[in-house]
Amino acid sequence: MTSSIDLRQVSKRWGWILADGILGVIVGLIALVFPIATVLVLAVFLGIGLLISGIIEATVALRVQHGAPGRWWVVIFGVITALAGILVIFFPGTGVTIMVVGLLLWFLFAGINDLFVAARSKEHRGWNIGMGVLALLAAVILLFSPGAAVGTIALLAGFGFLLRGASEIGLALSLRRASR
Repeated sequence: MTSSIDLRQVSKRWGWILADGILGVIVGLIALVFPIATVLVLAVFLGIGLLISGIIEATVALRVQHGAPGRWWVVIFGVITALAGILVIFFPGTGVTIMVVGLLLWFLFAGINDLFVAARSKEHRGWNIGMGVLALLAAVILLFSPGAAVGTIALLAGFGFLLRGASEIGLALSLRRASR
């Protein structure tokens, strides 16, 4: 449980939250204005994430007791993941392709899931059918027009940063009022 002392300490730091919110809005605007650069930067971050994840997986598996079932499969998977990360870092276009395929699969599975939910439940059936059809339509569009995915990824990143930044600005201003 948070005490009022903790809240006062946090509310005194409202300026840092405001700065983070402003930075989020700026990053969101940059992502929307420069979508191709945004997607390439996201691809590099994907590569870094894969590299770190692969190293951690391989290291943890190597530290597991010798003879543990599946140990070497995890080591191999970790090495492959790390190598994929290095590939994506040095060839971000590969990372963009991975993100496009990932987005396509996400729309595909989300659409199928929404249609199954609509088939099983009467509650919000129309909404679920509509969302399922739209998600499947998005998957088909991405399948036949991968370039649309690049714009979609940049829009999602841009709007995500904008919304997060705006909410942090609102929080910071509320904390500022509360600290007085």
